[in-house]
Amino acid sequence: MQSLANHTRTNRWFAIAIIAIAIGGLLLTYWQSSGQLISRTTSSLEQTCAAVQRTVSNLYPSSESKQQAVSNPELLYQAISESIRNKEYTLGGFWHIENGFMGYAVASSRGNSQDSQLAGAVQLAISSAARKAIADNKAAANVTEQLPIRVVVACPEKQHAGLAIWLSHPIQPVQNYFSVTASVLFVLLALIGVAIIVRESAFNRRWHKERDRIVNDAEDTSKAVSVTSEVGEIQPFLLLLYQARQQVQAAERELEKEADKLRLASEKTLAGRMARSMAALALSNLENLEKRLRDSDSAELKPKVQELVSLFETFSQLSPDMQGLDKSDLELEAWLQDIADYHESFSGEKNITVTSIVDDGIRVTINPLVLRFVFDFLLRHVVRFIPVNSEVLIQANIEGDFVNVYVCDESNGVARKDLGGMFETDDVDPNAYGVGLKVIKDAIKSQGGDINYEKLEKTSRFNVLIPMTKG
Repeated sequence: MQSLANHTRTNRWFAIAIIAIAIGGLLLTYWQSSGQLISRTTSSLEQTCAAVQRTVSNLYPSSESKQQAVSNPELLYQAISESIRNKEYTLGGFWHIENGFMGYAVASSRGNSQDSQLAGAVQLAISSAARKAIADNKAAANVTEQLPIRVVVACPEKQHAGLAIWLSHPIQPVQNYFSVTASVLFVLLALIGVAIIVRESAFNRRWHKERDRIVNDAEDTSKAVSVTSEVGEIQPFLLLLYQARQQVQAAERELEKEADKLRLASEKTLAGRMARSMAALALSNLENLEKRLRDSDSAELKPKVQELVSLFETFSQLSPDMQGLDKSDLELEAWLQDIADYHESFSGEKNITVTSIVDDGIRVTINPLVLRFVFDFLLRHVVRFIPVNSEVLIQANIEGDFVNVYVCDESNGVARKDLGGMFETDDVDPNAYGVGLKVIKDAIKSQGGDINYEKLEKTSRFNVLIPMTKG
C-alpha cells in the first residue's frame, strides 16, 4: 500500500511537471510570436549596422565636409560583405536618398550592383527606413507586410551626404491562430496541473481533519467509534479501531467485575480484622477484670461486666460482607465524652487523664460501630505507650467538609524507623508506639474519612478526619 506521503509527493511532482511544461510552452510560443521575432531581428540588425558604420568610417579619412558622391562603391560593398558574412539570409547594401538604389551584398558573398533580386516592397521599405535614419541621424527600422516578412534596418553612413547603410533579414513567424491555439492549450495544461495540486491539497486537508477526528474519538472512550469516513483509505483503520474499542470495553467490564470482587474481599478482610482487634480489646478488659476480682466487690464489677457484654454484643453486628453496618447521626460532643470517660477508667495504675473538648452542635453521619472501633483501638494504643500520669486530649472542630478529631498525647512520638511504615501493618499486640494501626486507617476510610499523624513540639497528635453531615 502506498503511503500518504508518497502518494502526495508523486501527485505533486506530476502536477509540477505539467505546470513546468505548460509554462515552457507558453514561453516558447511567446518567443516565437511575430512581435518577438521582429523585435529580436531588429535589435540584431541594429548592432550589425553599427558595426558596418565603424568599418566604413575606418575606410575614409575624417573630414569636416561630407562627400556628395561615392567615389569607390566596391570598397563599401566589400566592407558590408565582410560584416554580414556570417549572418545567414541577411542582405545588406547602401541607399542614397537622392540617387536611389546603389546595390546590395548577400551574406557569404561579395558585393554587387544588381538590383533585380529586390522586390519593390523591399525597396520601398529600404527607402523609407533610409530617409528616416538620415533625417533622425540614427538607426530606423521598417517591416514589409507581405510574406515572407522582411525586417529592414537603416543607419546613416557618416562620411557621405545622403547615404544610408541598410540591412534586411527575412522572418517566418507562426500564424496568429496557431499562437492563440498553442497558448490556449498550454494554459489548459497549466490549469490541469494547478487543479491536481488543489485537489491533492484538499485531499490532504480532509485526510488530516479526518485523522484528527478519529484521534479525538479514540481518546474519548465515551463516544462510539464511527466506521464510516469521507476518506476511503482510512476505512480499514476505523474498522480496526472499532474492534479494538469493543475489546477494550469488554476488558473494562471484566476489570470492573474483578474490582468488585476485590472490593468485596477487602470489605470481608476489614470485617475480620476489626473483629480480631475488638476481640483483643475485650480480652484485655477481661484480663484487667480478672486482676481486680480479688480486690473488688460485686457492685463495683457489675458496670464493668455490663460494658464487656455490650462490647461482645457488637460482634454480632459484624458480618463477612459488612452488611448491617448502617450509618447513624451522632452528636459528637456527648459521644466523644463517653469514649474519654471509658478509656480514662481503664487506664488503671497509669493514671491517665483523658479529656474531650468538642464544639457545640457538631454532628456526623457514620456507622457508630466502626467509629467506636477506631477510637477504642486508637486510644487503647495511645494509653498503652504514653508515660504514667500523663494526659490525652481529644478535641474536635470543623475543617471544610470534614470534622477533624485531634487525639493529642505526651509521648515521645513514633520512632524514626517506624515512620515510613505507619498505617501499613496490622498488629493486635504491638510493641512500639505508632505500630500496627493499619486496621483503623482502613476502617475510617471505609466510611469516607482518613487518619494521619504529626509530631508537634512536645506532643504527638493523631488527626481523625470524619465526613461532616450534609445539610
